[in-house]
Amino acid sequence: MRFGFPQIVNVFGLCLLISTLQLARLTLYSVEYKTRLTQSEMHQDLDVLINEVRLHSAFAALDEQRFAKIEADVEPLVYRATNSLESQYFYAEVVKLLATLEDPGAIITSPNKPLPVLPVILKPVADSWLALDGNAVPIDPDHPFITHIDGLPLSRWEQTSQKFISNPVNKSVSERVHWLSQLNILRRDMGLPLKSQVTLSLSDNLDSNIQLVLPVAKHQVHPPRELISGKMNSLSDSGTTSQPVYASIELLSNYDRDSELVAKLERGAQQALTIIDLRNAVGDSDELLHFIARHYPNPETTNNRNNAPQRLMALGQYRRSIDFKSDFLRPLGFIPFDEFNFFEQLEFRQTSQTIDIDKAERFGLWYGRRSPLAAEFHYDESYRATSSRLGLIIGPECRRECEWVAYFAKSLSRVTLIGEKTSGDLGRRYGFTLPNSGIKVELTASLTYNMQGKLLSSVGTQPDIPLPITEVINWQGLLSLIESEQQDRETVYTLNSPDTEAKQALGVEQGSDKTPTTESRVTLQQESHTMTELAVKALTP
Repeated sequence: MRFGFPQIVNVFGLCLLISTLQLARLTLYSVEYKTRLTQSEMHQDLDVLINEVRLHSAFAALDEQRFAKIEADVEPLVYRATNSLESQYFYAEVVKLLATLEDPGAIITSPNKPLPVLPVILKPVADSWLALDGNAVPIDPDHPFITHIDGLPLSRWEQTSQKFISNPVNKSVSERVHWLSQLNILRRDMGLPLKSQVTLSLSDNLDSNIQLVLPVAKHQVHPPRELISGKMNSLSDSGTTSQPVYASIELLSNYDRDSELVAKLERGAQQALTIIDLRNAVGDSDELLHFIARHYPNPETTNNRNNAPQRLMALGQYRRSIDFKSDFLRPLGFIPFDEFNFFEQLEFRQTSQTIDIDKAERFGLWYGRRSPLAAEFHYDESYRATSSRLGLIIGPECRRECEWVAYFAKSLSRVTLIGEKTSGDLGRRYGFTLPNSGIKVELTASLTYNMQGKLLSSVGTQPDIPLPITEVINWQGLLSLIESEQQDRETVYTLNSPDTEAKQALGVEQGSDKTPTTESRVTLQQESHTMTELAVKALTP
């Protein structure tokens, strides 16, 4: 058979058709990653992980000892896994490795089904833990406290679970509950047998104890309840009500497009109190930040009238890498030095010169972020005279722009922060996927510093009123807490002040050594107990 030009064209067309069909198959069908990994596959994934951390992690570049520890922990991990290993257990090992970075922005997700977990909901109460069912009721009302799992003290399980929690969020109640519930992951790490049942030891915290044998759960149990209980309608049709305004925001990027939410918060700024729930807020829009700066500025005093507001809020720099362009931080509101005006450049230069970083060659140039109080962002002076208050509910999942909202709001006297400490996730992330396990990893690739030259990344913002965000918050209890905190904040008082009337009003007297007397200390302790009682009330549905 003669092989001429038409045959060549036909063969070429056939090859092109096969390539198109193959590309369509790869596009339409998701890649199925392995549920078990061989030793060589784990070794390959770990090599990719180490290389990506070395090249792109800002926290690995900031502290070489963290990265050195990860490298040291990888070799025995591969050595122990002589046979194949389930991908989910490999995922747990990756989480434990990256916890060493102390990176608040590290996110590790697995494409496979989760491993068995505890069949109960854990709830911390002081130094004990409650064991609750799906309706948030103790599984045994006469023995509500859990003391042992599979015969081992709960403290031992909690100690093991801390290995999987990064330092910036290791005090978070939600993180502690999540990892303490990962039954099979903790069993394997402790060398315990993997069974389809779990033995729980329950107590009344006195002298009565029982044991329950329950089947393990496939998914972590969550009570199907609202975040705020007993909440009244926020605003009437006329826009006025005696009840505070409540709004929950989960996507900051949609803030300016949600006209109903914007109008609600604008009307709420005229009310006595507005509460915004940011526990799960994500997104990079700064509209809410500027709304708070406009409507809840600090009251004007002689001091802030004579001093110009700080023009810059923070400086940042990203991990130097061929994968990052010079505008890497611009989506987070950071711009280069030459785009600032003269006075902003003075602040910029003064702060950048005070920051001393080892291995500075691993980071790029400095970038700055303007403060919402800068001259370019004018706020309405009429709001200075109002007495409206704002409460923000925050937690470890309040990240990126939400972190900036919490950080800035901490400096405002008319704003109260409620909830748990944020994680300090202020940087831009870099993501990659491990080839065999399909585990997706995101790492922080930039660092942020305040205008005093102190590191902000991984520090987080402390709430004014600490409350576990995993609990349902009672509306009236929350209002009582905010009112009490605002009263304490408005009371200008020091023990060394000559204002004896203020001391008498608080019931605090001084001895000859200028310290509070015994009676005064008792009074202050009673005030502390009152705040504790209010916190308990706020968590009572």
